[in-house]
Amino acid sequence: MSSRGRRRAPARHASPKSLSRFLGPIAVGAVLVLGGSAATGTPAVVGSQSGNSLVASGSQTKAPSTKSTHVKVVTGVRSIRNVTTVKHFKVSSTIIHSASVERGTKILRSKGVRGTVRYVYQVKVLKGKTIARTLVAKKIVTKAKPAVYIVGTGKPAKLNIDAKAAADNTGTAKGNMQFAQVYIADKYNWNQTQFGCLVSLWNRESHWNHAARNRNSGAYGIPQAMPGSKMSQFGADWQTNPVTQIKWGANYISRRYSTPCGALEHSNSTGWY
Repeated sequence: MSSRGRRRAPARHASPKSLSRFLGPIAVGAVLVLGGSAATGTPAVVGSQSGNSLVASGSQTKAPSTKSTHVKVVTGVRSIRNVTTVKHFKVSSTIIHSASVERGTKILRSKGVRGTVRYVYQVKVLKGKTIARTLVAKKIVTKAKPAVYIVGTGKPAKLNIDAKAAADNTGTAKGNMQFAQVYIADKYNWNQTQFGCLVSLWNRESHWNHAARNRNSGAYGIPQAMPGSKMSQFGADWQTNPVTQIKWGANYISRRYSTPCGALEHSNSTGWY
């Protein structure tokens, strides 16, 4: 056979033809995985470098489709904490009108107490701003108590009786008050307002009962002298005579508080005079 007709046999040590002729260029370092069958049409999978993958379908190679996901990121620090607040309430007042007190006279009978309440809130904060506030606890620390005033509605008193005649009518609460009214006007020049304070003070102490005795302290009589024997300087009959007790009580108030209203104010603040 002529040299033209003969096919030249490849050299024994000749290099095989490059695969790039069939597969095209492959990135350096890529891993090639061949699988499937040409007859069945099963595609071959080519793994790529740096996490990228190529999927061969038949004779074509394409990148897999991906769906993008949008995530909204909320920045800022969110915290939940408890916040305690204390609220104080103003002292309210109660008015008691009395015809036994001269019109235009206002007497403080008892001092009021300001109320205090403690609140605990759960507060949610985002970016430094409060976004929610919920009350979780409430406690009354101090119970409010109104101040009590006596306001006179009566006509100005006319003292048509002297001290001696009034002294003869003592022994009852009304008679004892009448003598006190005459006596303090004559002796100390205390007006109707001061008498109103004295009425409130001794109403609280004894209700103008000359036989009243405090079992705990031993205080005795209309002014609740403690001990009762103090009143003996105005008479040995201090246990039974309202006149003796009223004279001692008015003298005690004059020396210590100047006026009955001064004594009443101290009693309202401390509970004693």
